[in-house]
Amino acid sequence: MDDPHDAEHETLSDVEADLADDFGDEGDSPLRQFVRSLRDLDDADVRAVGQYDGEAFELLYLRDDIDDALDADARTERVKALVMKALSEPVNEPGLDDYGQLNAVVRWFDEVVVAIYPNDEWSGAIATFDRANSPLVDPAVKHLS
Repeated sequence: MDDPHDAEHETLSDVEADLADDFGDEGDSPLRQFVRSLRDLDDADVRAVGQYDGEAFELLYLRDDIDDALDADARTERVKALVMKALSEPVNEPGLDDYGQLNAVVRWFDEVVVAIYPNDEWSGAIATFDRANSPLVDPAVKHLS
């Protein structure tokens, strides 16, 4: 994981098209559907989207201002930290078995929301979003902090 940034994906539309090429017209992968949903909502709030498998990580999208703010070493360290957080979240929680399988973990920071979507114990997707105007986060922080 020397430099996980893939500069060929300038927009979420580029990511979606590339994923279509990878899976063909017959296979509309869950990751492609997710990227399409993000693009349809408001891709201005999306900071980064990637997928991990063990310690391997592919950065599918990195917004230009985020890319400009991080040099290659800082970007690599950020990705490593996110992947390690993702790998540390168990998909099945003892004592919460009746809740079902874990579908997502959301981490709220002052400026950023990090969402981890595990496929299984070792793989999944990670997306980061601007925290501003989050209908899920802002009221909770305002009233519960």
